[in-house]
Amino acid sequence: MLFAITRIILGITIFIIGYFLIGKIKSINAFRKLIITFMLTIIFTTLSALIPLENVFVTFSSPESAYNYNHSGKVKLIVNGSKTDFIVGEKNNTDVYLIVPKSDNGWKQGLGLDTKRICDKISDGITVYVYQYKNTDDYYIVLLNTNGGPLDITDNNNSEFIYSESANSILNKTFYTYYAYLNSFNRQYTLTVNGENVSLFN
Repeated sequence: MLFAITRIILGITIFIIGYFLIGKIKSINAFRKLIITFMLTIIFTTLSALIPLENVFVTFSSPESAYNYNHSGKVKLIVNGSKTDFIVGEKNNTDVYLIVPKSDNGWKQGLGLDTKRICDKISDGITVYVYQYKNTDDYYIVLLNTNGGPLDITDNNNSEFIYSESANSILNKTFYTYYAYLNSFNRQYTLTVNGENVSLFN
């Protein structure tokens, strides 16, 4: 991943510059200079992993390239939002979710810390999650039918639900996971699955 390689190069650069600057302090012996430089390198490299510095000078040409910069595996599908896109990736047969922000010319780097799961609900074998990007009005809903088989889903936002499927040969079932962008999510939101209302607020 380029994200990790960039952090390694940054760490080496910080260490060299830090050791050179601290080396000018004659009151500190060589061993202590090495320890101080090492600790500062760890601190700044860790902070750089939490703050996407690339967003200052890098704009990605697609949501896939923004995802691949910091993740391995493949992109299964993308849910288009207003200010962001919701990416469903896959690594070692496990789904990975990432929300990437849009800019005027492309996409920026997204971090897992920016994605908040604000709702989770289990009803009759159907698991529902709602994610929000930071404090924006971009929400994404995810539904998994643990019983297997497709679902008929509608809501009062007229959301477009897209899905991925996974066949399990042992259980002889196909499991469907549905995704949609929500331009609003509040107590007026109603979700209907297979003709039954699913309450997300109790």
